[in-house]
Amino acid sequence: MKVVILMTSGPRTPWRCASPFYIAALMASNDAEVEMFFNMDGTRLLKKGVAEKILPAEPNCLSVNGKKLKTVYDFMKDAKQAGVKFYSCKQAIDALGYKPEELIPELDGIVPASEFALRAMEADKVITF
Repeated sequence: MKVVILMTSGPRTPWRCASPFYIAALMASNDAEVEMFFNMDGTRLLKKGVAEKILPAEPNCLSVNGKKLKTVYDFMKDAKQAGVKFYSCKQAIDALGYKPEELIPELDGIVPASEFALRAMEADKVITF
């Protein structure tokens, strides 16, 4: 099964930022091919240092040892480890003025918005956050 997730939530809505990565990791761990496309405010999560500072503020967002709250970046790394691919909208990157060296290493590519549309049409499921 192929799943495409459109991530438009970002730093302005921190309480919405952990669940998409958690769900993506679960699906990928259960043999789904999962791609996340970042657009709008979600694109801001791709800049180095941003997601590391965002705490989702949910009581179930604790680290494995149960002592430290996980950041959104921790959830992003979990999703990557599970095999989720991350892509950003080129137009959103350009609009924010981000340079490739400013982006997190987990990003698999920067693609035009049309690429999201094509992949979404080929997917079995499309989820938007």
